Amino acid sequence: MALDVGFKRIGVALSDPLKLTASPYRILYRKSNRETFEELLKIVLDKGVEEIVVGIPINAQGEKTKIGQKIEKFTAKLQSFLRERGYQIPIYTHDESFSTQEAREVARSLGKEKEELDDYAAALILKEWLELKR
Repeated sequence: MALDVGFKRIGVALSDPLKLTASPYRILYRKSNRETFEELLKIVLDKGVEEIVVGIPINAQGEKTKIGQKIEKFTAKLQSFLRERGYQIPIYTHDESFSTQEAREVARSLGKEKEELDDYAAALILKEWLELKR
């Protein structure tokens, strides 16, 4: 599962069981961290998620942006939440600097004009992650 974390929304993408493809799954509208984490845990359990990758924006100097640092804190809190619930699911981070822009281009090429592309961006993050792992 990949997450494109924003202040208002989180894009979620899932891979197939063989970890060959990445597809947009849904957009979660953020609430409190606890409520958001509960929704993510439900997806993890319903879909049999074994790993999570979270997109982190990196600047031109190769450093995490301020937003990236906040997403990293969110990721650490999610990891703690999962552990408290008894789930040892590895969470990785991956550079997602251009995922939203690429998602816009993909949606346009499919003839879709979506305002909220977070799930498409998450799918692109997951696609890159899966390719790197092969």
